[in-house]
Amino acid sequence: MPNEYLYKEYELSYKQLQFYDSRQSDILKYLFTLTSAVATAQFAVYKVVQGFTQTFLACQVFLSVVVFIATLLLFMVMLENRLYFVYMARQLNAIRGYLMQTEAGDFRNNQLYTSTDFSAFKPLSVHTFQLLGAALLSSLFAGLSVYALYPALGTEANAVVSFVVFFIVAAAEILGGMKYLASSGRKTADEAIHRRGG
Repeated sequence: MPNEYLYKEYELSYKQLQFYDSRQSDILKYLFTLTSAVATAQFAVYKVVQGFTQTFLACQVFLSVVVFIATLLLFMVMLENRLYFVYMARQLNAIRGYLMQTEAGDFRNNQLYTSTDFSAFKPLSVHTFQLLGAALLSSLFAGLSVYALYPALGTEANAVVSFVVFFIVAAAEILGGMKYLASSGRKTADEAIHRRGG
């Protein structure tokens, strides 16, 4: 069988693609679980200390900063996972396209993908919406930490500064993620992941 290696490569690449796709959803589920658990913990602390006391606000700042860092890291993992997913999809398409030409030359009604030059940043993909959700949750906790910081230090809470922090962090994560996927997605896998020429 002349293309036995390609058949095995296709099979393994397909399994890897499924892994990256389900991993993206799993990371998002973990992120939602983390953020909702911390929000619940913040509410529990509020109830225990019976109001917006210095103790509550200090806990709010600490928990919000920790969650912001954790969600930022999860967002970065999701970006990298998206890039890996795209490289697997391109490999599958390349193998499928080759086999369609060499082994199925008479088959003229292919209904599956053979393109290998699509961008890693796809504005209307499910992965993009998952990344947007992760970025917004992350930036929400950045804004919350700033909102609680003012009264924790003895001054009045400043919603305007909190919104500005939220929007700056959200814009940095979203635009940075878009730039990362667009620029890394143009490179070969070796160039993007291992920094070696392809």
